[in-house]
Amino acid sequence: MRPKIILICFYIWLSALVSAGAEVIDRIAAVVNDEVITLSEVDEAALPLYRKYLQGVTDPLEEEKLVRRIRKEVLERLIEEKLIEQEVRKYKIRVSEEEVEAFLRDVMARMGGEAAFRRFLEGQGLSLKEYRERVRDQLRKMKLIQGSVQARIVITEEEVQRYYREHYLSRENQVYHLAAIVTSDKDRIEQAWQALKKGADFKEVARKYSEIPGSGDDLGRFRLEELAPETRKVLAKVRPGEITPPVASGGRWYIFRVLAVETRPVKPLKEVEEEIRQKLYQEALDEYFRKWLKELKERAFIKVFI
Repeated sequence: MRPKIILICFYIWLSALVSAGAEVIDRIAAVVNDEVITLSEVDEAALPLYRKYLQGVTDPLEEEKLVRRIRKEVLERLIEEKLIEQEVRKYKIRVSEEEVEAFLRDVMARMGGEAAFRRFLEGQGLSLKEYRERVRDQLRKMKLIQGSVQARIVITEEEVQRYYREHYLSRENQVYHLAAIVTSDKDRIEQAWQALKKGADFKEVARKYSEIPGSGDDLGRFRLEELAPETRKVLAKVRPGEITPPVASGGRWYIFRVLAVETRPVKPLKEVEEEIRQKLYQEALDEYFRKWLKELKERAFIKVFI
């Protein structure tokens, strides 16, 4: 029997012991190649979501359902992070002290100085040494992604000009500033809708039911052509300050609140060329990264136990 098969059998046996009530310090949530993610790691990473979504939940069945859903989503993210960490080690990616220091100086400047940075560390319960190590890990991952994904992306002048024609020179130049309640659960969106119909505050309902933190305060600004047809249809019927009924789009359910409708003047291409290039670059980067991560998952051995 090959070593990896023996290791996998051991993980399965150990997980079975936990299920049977044996005295084990921690439970295995997943195996990623030859490394494990424990349930305690999942729960620690999920703690902010537990605080957000479980507050005020009194029904044990509803609480159990929410915990399972949160654990599943968090575990998926931890698996992806574990795969990226393994690639970092595989390619022996290094980050110098100078790179860490430059990043820290940038963070301090954006926060308003060293005193504000120190207060941030205290609020997070982190020492400077711990934060430096986190920064180092993130910089390693960024270098990996840049080497694996970023080098493949080229934005041409033709793409920039086409985007300008389609998005800046179109007759419809209205921008919708939206907030939203977003969930993949039809029952949850219906519960949110009923609460709103009874006069509940939109932000409070969003905090309870939305799967995207902060979406009830501000989801962002969108041109109509950036939105799905079904979304454009419902938005056409509401005015600023009003909310839409639930609408399904892209496998999720939405209730939108229109914060404002703005009409933006058309700028010349020269003024917005770099903005367009960065937007197209980010879209391409996101798409390449999703494909790269998908391929990474397909090549990996992943076994989930929860």
